[in-house]
Amino acid sequence: MIERRAGLFLLLLLLGITAYRVWVVASSGLNLYVDEAQYWYWAQHLEWGYYSKPPVIAAIIAATTSVCGDSEVCVRAGSLLLYPLSTGLLFLLAKRLFDAKVALLAAVLFITLPAVSLSSTLISTDVALFFCWTLALYAFVTALDSNAWGDWLLLGVALGLGMLSKYTMGIFLVSALLYVVVARRFDVLLNLRAWFAVLVMALMFAPNLWWNWQHDFPTFKHTADIAAASTQGALHWDEFSEFIGGQFGVFGLLLFPLLAWVIMKGKVAHKALLLSFALPFLLIITLQALFGRANANWAAPTYVAATLLVAGWLQGRWKLLTLALLLNISLGLLVYHPAPLNYLLKSDLHKRLKGWEVIGEQYLALQQQYPQAILLSDSREVLSELVYYARPQGLRGVSWNPQHQLRHHYDLVTTLDGKVGDDFLLVTKNPLAADVAGYFESSQALEPLHVEVHPTYTLDYHVFLLKHFKGLVSP
Repeated sequence: MIERRAGLFLLLLLLGITAYRVWVVASSGLNLYVDEAQYWYWAQHLEWGYYSKPPVIAAIIAATTSVCGDSEVCVRAGSLLLYPLSTGLLFLLAKRLFDAKVALLAAVLFITLPAVSLSSTLISTDVALFFCWTLALYAFVTALDSNAWGDWLLLGVALGLGMLSKYTMGIFLVSALLYVVVARRFDVLLNLRAWFAVLVMALMFAPNLWWNWQHDFPTFKHTADIAAASTQGALHWDEFSEFIGGQFGVFGLLLFPLLAWVIMKGKVAHKALLLSFALPFLLIITLQALFGRANANWAAPTYVAATLLVAGWLQGRWKLLTLALLLNISLGLLVYHPAPLNYLLKSDLHKRLKGWEVIGEQYLALQQQYPQAILLSDSREVLSELVYYARPQGLRGVSWNPQHQLRHHYDLVTTLDGKVGDDFLLVTKNPLAADVAGYFESSQALEPLHVEVHPTYTLDYHVFLLKHFKGLVSP
């Protein structure tokens, strides 16, 4: 009876929170961030890989937009759907490890985490990673108990989808091995069914490896460049401090210090298991911040097991629980309704998610005057946002890249080859340089693109009509 009531309460809560978040996204009028617009572009050209990420994010957007269209709400619908599903999986896992009360507590904590509140209104690779990590942990715990082929298969599928979502899913194997050692479950290493799960993961991940091989491993090189930037020079204590401070905003102003306390002193059932799937991810990304740079959200999967850990400890400590929830809900509401903070800071916290719709309309007006001209830019941001908000014919947008560098996805998939004699509309933040104009027979400055988002923030771009491309020869 308790389990049924807890499940029904959670279902109603998730429906209510999701409906509210749909309303927030639909009514906010916020434009797609550059990464979101780029992911939408990827979704128009489904592949097994992309310059900076594996393919699941594009597949999710392709699925949601095929159902309800290409509006911002539909592009972001994957987040609105997958977080409740991740919460449901967490509930089932917690119920298996603890009981229905702790499971409900863990689910409520998770769906109201500040990181989840923010990420639910955007589309990012963290969305799928959270889901796959939670599914994999549920399958791993279940398979250890049952040793059923189906449970090991589910683990392999979750790991495979996770690797196709974000490569940091590989840390799951590190955590699983750590638990095997700590719990002395060495029988797992001799279990053919466990290795079957690894094989399933490898087979699912293989198409992305093949795509990378065909394109000279751009995603691996991009990931390696990020890692290399984090292993050079002196220790970056400022980045380390910023990353640690960011975890208060990811997990909660009270939950994060409580997590530290539980790790050191708290008595919780299954602590070794949960620490094995929380600490490695957090420590790896913390070291990356110390040696270079790491965004606060990069350690997000830490908080799947961490939520279970803290929920198990908080049971019966209702004052702390209430305070933690109130703080997290308050942070979430400020994310959705930032007017009080905007007033205090005399800024606009959402400024980077505004203005591009207007810029798109302004560009489209110019494009209609020169319908044969192709969008050209030296900026990934411009190409991503204008392809979405202006929708040039055939989604044609070309990266200005005469040196054949590989800086982003548009360098990989667009080219100036075969476009001799074509006209272009160059959109750039910079004045027209002589070494750019020299590649064309003539150039003409057009009306610039401009929108004032806030008194402290504007979008300004030069536009040049470049006629009759002469080819990639020295200007």
